[in-house]
Amino acid sequence: MLAELVAANKGPFDDETIQHLFKQIFQASLKLQESEHKKHLLVSRKKQKEDTIVHIDEVAVGGAKPLMIAGPCSVESYEQVRLVAKALKDTGLTVMRGGAFKPRTSPYDFQGLGIEGLKILKEVASEFGLKTISEIVDPRHIELASEYIDVIQIGARNMQNFELLKAAGDTRTPILLKRGLAATIDEFLHAAEYIVSRGNTQVMLIERGIRTYEKATRNTLDISAVPILKQESHLPVLVDVTHSTGRKDILVPCAKAALAAGADGVMVEVHPDPATALSDAAQRLNMDEFQRFYASVRESGLL
Repeated sequence: MLAELVAANKGPFDDETIQHLFKQIFQASLKLQESEHKKHLLVSRKKQKEDTIVHIDEVAVGGAKPLMIAGPCSVESYEQVRLVAKALKDTGLTVMRGGAFKPRTSPYDFQGLGIEGLKILKEVASEFGLKTISEIVDPRHIELASEYIDVIQIGARNMQNFELLKAAGDTRTPILLKRGLAATIDEFLHAAEYIVSRGNTQVMLIERGIRTYEKATRNTLDISAVPILKQESHLPVLVDVTHSTGRKDILVPCAKAALAAGADGVMVEVHPDPATALSDAAQRLNMDEFQRFYASVRESGLL
């Protein structure tokens, strides 16, 4: 098109000016298209003004009251999960997390109990009346997982596993989508769009820290992502303070910061005996530490 314009140019502008003007108009057109595209994302606040409330049966996420979610990184045994579930129930929590499928950096690390882990979660949750969250890594397991757990988590390493996102969109089980290790907020929202665009509107976003050059924490907790996501999207936004920091000594202020920034909930990892945990042992709270953590956050009046 540009070549045809230049060839047909009879003045008064020279060819160089025509080329410059064309590029400026083309660039402005692209920006306009990008802006219009963002306006029409189903997860966008421009598409839906009111907040989406995700219902895990009677538990509402995204409403007036923030939610505390806790549980072990990995489901290791029935006894382990039952100890955690009882402690959470006694504390007044209603939602427990637990990993049955564990995508690990090393192929030699504990990979989880798989379907057996999901069965343990269901059995224990039924006993104590808790709702459960667990990560699924294979699209073929989505339908089966819906029989055992209440919320399907898609982890950071699978945030752009598009076939998994599509399968999650085809189910009607609530989805907890974690931000990728180096994902931009725009990429994060587009990953959520994959799910919502296929009909599953029950999607929650969770900030879990991003990878930067900083080594003081396991990842860098992007607190600014919380108000940005709340402004850009109508979906509930939570923060995983355990994976983002990897440090038990700063979980309380980070949880408070997340809630003060507008997060709809906080997730933290708990284990009866962290020293013997099969994954992420150093960053988990034992039951006494969790009680103190929960009490400190509640005393702030933010939870």
